[in-house]
Order: sequence, then C-alpha cells, then structure tokens
Amino acid sequence: MKYTARNLMTIAFLILILVESALGQNESVSTNTSVEINNSKSRYRYSTSSNGTEFNIELRGKIEVTDDDRDIKSISDDGYLEISKTVFGSKRTVKIESLGGGKMKKEYYEGRSLSSWENGKTWLGEILPEVVRSTGISAESRLNRYYKQGGTAAALAEIDRLENDAVRIQYANMLMKKPLQPSEYITVLKAITGKVDSDHYQAEFLKTNIAKFLQTKEATTAVFAATNDIDSDHYKTVVIKEALQGSSTTPENVVVILQSAARMESDHYITDVLLSLLKQPTFNDATLAELINTTKSIESDHYRTEVLTKALDKPGISKASYQRVVESIKDIESDHYLTQVINHLMRSKLTPEILTATFSIISTIESDHYRSDVLNNLFQKQGLTDSQFTSVLNLVGSIGSDHYKSTVLTRAASSGSLSESQLIQVIQVTKRIESDHYATEVLTNIAPKVKTGSTPLKDAYRDAAKSIESETYYGRAVRAID
Repeated sequence: MKYTARNLMTIAFLILILVESALGQNESVSTNTSVEINNSKSRYRYSTSSNGTEFNIELRGKIEVTDDDRDIKSISDDGYLEISKTVFGSKRTVKIESLGGGKMKKEYYEGRSLSSWENGKTWLGEILPEVVRSTGISAESRLNRYYKQGGTAAALAEIDRLENDAVRIQYANMLMKKPLQPSEYITVLKAITGKVDSDHYQAEFLKTNIAKFLQTKEATTAVFAATNDIDSDHYKTVVIKEALQGSSTTPENVVVILQSAARMESDHYITDVLLSLLKQPTFNDATLAELINTTKSIESDHYRTEVLTKALDKPGISKASYQRVVESIKDIESDHYLTQVINHLMRSKLTPEILTATFSIISTIESDHYRSDVLNNLFQKQGLTDSQFTSVLNLVGSIGSDHYKSTVLTRAASSGSLSESQLIQVIQVTKRIESDHYATEVLTNIAPKVKTGSTPLKDAYRDAAKSIESETYYGRAVRAID
C-alpha cells in the first residue's frame, strides 16, 4: 500500500490513541509526543509518552499481517518495522527487517539484550491486533481479507471494530473501490456516517465517493440527510455543494438541504448553500418558497439580501414566494439592504395584498433618502389603486426632508395616468412642505396639468399655494396656472 502525506499524518495522530488502546491505559497522552516523517525515504517514525510509559513505532515499506493479526506475514524489500514500549525504565522492543526475497529477520529485545523470539512473538501477538486497528497498518490486505470472506457485510463489521474515525474512513474508502452493487452504496454510506463522529472524516468520505452515491436516488438522499449530522458548517457546506454539482435535486432533497442549512450558525455558509441551490436548473416554486423562508435563519442583512435578490431573479415567482420575501425582510434592520430588496421586489407587478404588506415595511425605513428611493419606484413601476395611492402619499408626507419629499411628489405628479382626484391629493401634500422653494417647485411642475383641468383641481392648487409665505414664490406658483 502506498502511503500519501495525508495517510501519514493520520497515522501519526492515531498513535496518540494507540497508547491507551494497545497498552490498556485510560490516562490521556502527555504533550511529550513527536512525529517524524521522511517521504523521500518512505520512513515513518512515531513516539508518544504518558505517565512513565513510552511507546514508539518506526516503519518503512509495505507490511502485511497474518490472518489472526498477531504476527507479521510479509514485509516489502528494504522494509522495516520496530515497535517498542518502555514502562518506568523497563523496555521491550520488536524489530522486523526484510532480507529480500520474502525473507525476514525478527528480533526481540528486553532492554538492550537480545532475547528469545518466542517471547517476542508472544508479546507482539498481544499488542499487534490493537496496533493494526488503530494505525491502519496492513489496512489494504486486511480489508481484502474480510471482503473476500464475507463481502460488504464482513468488511463493514470489521470497520465497526476499528479504533478511530481516521482508520475507519481509510478502510471505507477502500471498500468503496470494490465491485459493489449500486444498491449497496446506501448501506455503506449509512453504516460509515452512523459510526464516524468526526465532521472532517465524514465530509472526506462523502466527497471522495460522491460520484458513486449520486448514481441512485436513495443514496443521493442519504448523502444530503447525512449533512444533518455534521456539526461543522464548513464541512456541511462542502458536502452539499459537492453533491449539488453532480445532481439535479428532487424537491424532497431540497427540503433536507434546507433543514440542514437552517441549523447552521454561520450566515456565510447558509448563504453559500442557498445560492448553490438557486443555481439548480430544476427548481419549482414550492421549493423556492421554502428556500426564501429559510433566509429568516440568516441574521446578517447583507447575506439575507444577497439570497433574496437572487431568489427574486427566478422566473415565474408565485404569490406565496413573494409573501415569504415580505415576511423575511421584516427583520432587516438596515435601510440600505431593505431598500435593495424592496426595489428588487417591485420589478414585478405585485398583488394588492403584497403591496399593502410592503407599505407597512416601507414605513419602518428611517432614512429619507432610502424611503424616497422606494416610493419613487412604487409610483414608477406599480399601478396603484386609489386607496393604495393614498397610502403611498401618506408615506411621502411623513418624509422629513423637504428635498426628498418634493422629489417624490414631482415623480408622482409626472405620471400620465393620474386621475384629477389623485392629482389633487398630490397637491394637498405640498402643504406639508415647509420650504417655500420646494413647495413652489412641486406646484410649478404640476401647473401644466392644472391649467387644463377642472375648477376643483385649480381651487386645490390655489389653496396649496396660499401656504407659501414668500410673496416671490407665491407669485411664481400662481402665475404658473394663469
């Protein structure tokens, strides 16, 4: 078996566990741990110490153990294995060296003295089963042995007996390279993810074998379901995005993914998952509504806005999805981001119910700049009923800045579809402009329509002009309709 750098680091980490498992100790390993890896010579050395006990392994080459895991069956040419244990100064060591041609030299030492190999073989037989199950030594041959004996079931049973997640994943990845039937994929997936606690190793296993898992609907669903058990937002996102690249998700899978995303604490990763979902070609409105609902789990106004605006870009959005958007933006505190979503929302013709709900949200925008921006869009892009027009003008009237108030009123009055009653309402709101300059500016812009209008319209205009205190501005406003 060829060891990669990742495998070597994994084995190094696992030696920490080996001290407890192989030597029967429950104490935690001390910080006196060293690991030396020299890839150029394929030489790996591990050393750990804890509470007066030292344990060392040094190996080189490919090693295979006997079927009972109690002795070394073979070692590659130029291979070498040394295992030693020191307890309060009393040291025992096994050295096994390749002599080439399948021959081995085996030695056992007590302290520095060479002792009987029969004693060494007994000691090696006591510790080796735990060594191979803790370090991954001879993993390939052992996995092959169990698979040959009883197929997938036997291999999974042995994986279940392994000592830690890193070695389990090493065996599981080798098992997935066997000629398994697609129907067995879900069995392996559930067995491994149900046994492995580490988010890192779960994600590694799922990613490594994702192409095979996506071959069946059941295994694909199981992949997404497994993300619910991954605590790390990072690793959960990695698996979901990897799976999404190779599949067109079903509505059922989208529900599972959204449940997984809703449990994330990181706004960044929730957003990453939701945006990846929105790129899926098969995406019906029911699942879109659920995705929009999930945005309420995003605390960041920036990230929530990013997802909502992308969702609103999807064609054929239903009333239900628009309603979910309105419900989600209620919690956005930033006037900037709130305005961004509302303006995006108003690119489509909204129902009276959605418009009414939107009005109440606009009333929470404190910035005159952003409120006027939204109201200008309302007049420009939404055909308003008389009652809605009145509601919007009330929102205009509550703008504090005369400049922004006059800007919105001018935009409203410029619409060619305004009725005289609506135009009168616009004129009446000018009375709430304190600046003579801005009040005159609005009235003179409306004047051409008033000139050709009815007497009630002209009376409303003159009445509004009376609120102008400056004789100069008042005269300018009145002359505009004479």
